[in-house]
Amino acid sequence: MARTVAGGLAILAGFAARPAAAITPVDVVGVESCDAFLDAYARCAASPGVPEAARPGIRQGINTLRESFRSAVARDASARPTVAYQCAQAHEAVRRSLTEAFRCDFPALAPAAQALLQTPPAPPSGRAPARAPAPPNPEAQVLAQVLAKANAYTEVQNHLVRSHPLERQLADYRRDNERVLKLGTKLGTNAWYHFGIVDFDGVLDELDTAIALPGTVPEIDAEAARLRDALRALNPTLKALTRYQTTREFKEDGYRFAREQHPILVPRVEAAAKAMDAYGTALFEREIARDEARLAALPEDAPARRLLSTSLALRRAVRRFEALGPKADVAPFLAALAAVSTANAQLGATLDALSPKANSSCTGYTDTVARVIGHGRDVARDIRAKGDPSQPAQLFGETYNRSVRDLESCHRNEARVRPG
Repeated sequence: MARTVAGGLAILAGFAARPAAAITPVDVVGVESCDAFLDAYARCAASPGVPEAARPGIRQGINTLRESFRSAVARDASARPTVAYQCAQAHEAVRRSLTEAFRCDFPALAPAAQALLQTPPAPPSGRAPARAPAPPNPEAQVLAQVLAKANAYTEVQNHLVRSHPLERQLADYRRDNERVLKLGTKLGTNAWYHFGIVDFDGVLDELDTAIALPGTVPEIDAEAARLRDALRALNPTLKALTRYQTTREFKEDGYRFAREQHPILVPRVEAAAKAMDAYGTALFEREIARDEARLAALPEDAPARRLLSTSLALRRAVRRFEALGPKADVAPFLAALAAVSTANAQLGATLDALSPKANSSCTGYTDTVARVIGHGRDVARDIRAKGDPSQPAQLFGETYNRSVRDLESCHRNEARVRPG
C-alpha cells in the first residue's frame, strides 16, 4: 500500500515548486534598450520554471532597476545614451544568470541594443562614467539555483510516477509468466512471454540534467545519485527483455533467455523501486518542511493559512496511510484523518465568509478532501475487520491525487488563498 498515493505526492511536490502568480509588467522608462531589458526580465520572472520563493527578489530587482534608470534620465536628459548602454550591458548579464538558474524565457538583445555595446558612450563633460547596475545578489543567485534544481528533481519524480509503477509492473510480469519461469514446465504452443516494464531512457536523461544543474539540494542530491545508479543498472536488462518479447525470440529458444534473465531482473527492479521510494520520500519531506515554515509566517485567520493547514494535515495523514499494513494499528491514521477533518471544516468556514465569494475550485477542494477522509476511514474499517482494504485504499489514493489537482486550481484561480 505504500505507493498507492505516490502519484499524488509527486504532483504535489511539482505544484509546490511552481510559481503561484505572474509578475506584473513594469512601467516604461522611455529608453528603448531599458524598456526591452525590463520587459525581458519580467517575461523570465513569469516563466513556469521560476519558483515562487524566488519571486520577491526578482520583483525587487526589476523595480530597483526601473527606478534607477528613470531617475537618471529625469535628472539629466544628456545621460540617455549612457543609460541606454547600461541597460544593454545589464540585459546580457542578467539574462545569462537567470536563464542558467531557471531555463526561463529571457529574449536576447535586439540588434539595436547589440550595436550600443560596440561603442560605449562618452560621459557628459566633466563627469565620471556612470557605473552599470550591479549584477544580481550572489545569495539570491544561490537560492535561485537551489530552487531550480529542486524543481527539476520534482519533474523527474512526476515522470517516474506517470510512467513507471514498478511494483505493479513486476507483479504483472510474475503473474503473466508464471509457467514460463518455472523450469521443467511443459509449455504448449499457445504459451507466451509477456514483458511490459518500460525502460528508463527518458527519466535518466532528465535525472542527469537535474543532477548537473548548479547548486546543491542536500535533502535530495544523494538520493538522486542512488536512484540514477539503480536505474542505470536496471535499464539494459529492460531493453534486452523488451526486444526478446518484441522479436518473439522466446519462440526460438524455448524461453531460455527469459529464465536466465529472471534472477537478474527481479533484484534490480526491487532495488530501483526502493530507490524510487527513497527519492520520492525525500522530495515529499522537503516540501512538508518548507510549507510548515510558510504556515508559521501566515496570520492565524488568513485564508492562505487555512488552505495550507488543510493541505499539510492531509499530507501528514498520507504518511500515516503509507505506514499501514494488513494488521496495523489504525488509531494514528484515524487521528490524522480527524485533524484533516478539523482543518478542512475551518477552511470551508473561511471560504464561505469571503466576499466576493471564493472561486469554485477552492470549494471543490474542500469537497474532495472530505471524500479522501471518507475513503481513509473505509481503509481503517477494513483493516480492523481483517477484510481486504485494497479497494478503499485505491480510492483513497485516486481521490487524494484529485485533491492535489484541485489544490493547484484553487491557488491558480483565487489570489486570496496564495501563501505569498
